[in-house]
Amino acid sequence: MVTSPTHPRPHALWGRESPAAEPLAAPAAAVQALSLPALFEQHYASVARLLRRFGVSSTQLDDAAQEVFWVASRRLLDIVPGKESTFLYGVALRVALNEARKKRRAPVLFDIDELPNLVDVAPSPEEQLDQRQCRDLLDAVLERLPMELRTVFVLFELEGLPVAQIAELEEIPIGTASSRLRRARQEFAAVVKRLQAALISRGQR
Repeated sequence: MVTSPTHPRPHALWGRESPAAEPLAAPAAAVQALSLPALFEQHYASVARLLRRFGVSSTQLDDAAQEVFWVASRRLLDIVPGKESTFLYGVALRVALNEARKKRRAPVLFDIDELPNLVDVAPSPEEQLDQRQCRDLLDAVLERLPMELRTVFVLFELEGLPVAQIAELEEIPIGTASSRLRRARQEFAAVVKRLQAALISRGQR
């Protein structure tokens, strides 16, 4: 199981049969340039981060990331050189959507009024505390956005993809992507405003 970009590569994953092993399918140089180990080393961290921001739970994150790269291993020759991130982001989005469907009927884990409780006030190194708090609070706010808004917000605001590329990934018109981004910004700002009010009411920043 993939655990961390710093851990040894899961050789069993790219030891499986994949299109890359088929002769005459593509020039050898192209296959080598898009080898699965290279994709994993270069893109695992961003894929795992994206999956988390799309709502994949920490307990399912490793499995979901491995699924993304397993899909990549089977479609290695479909990946256009230079567009590896776009391909992996598209697969990650679909994997995240599948995970969301699985937990659609699960009870809500927290309410907006409980968000301040994510702030850990126990003594700890300030820098680590701030980083953990910011990440947890961001994930919690993103969790409140509908997936169609959350997707464009994450891809544009956090991953830096242009609207045209997001529209291509989502298979929607550019105008629709722009409209969703505008609505996502408004919804994000509203959730943050409520969170700030709740924190202030408890004497927290």
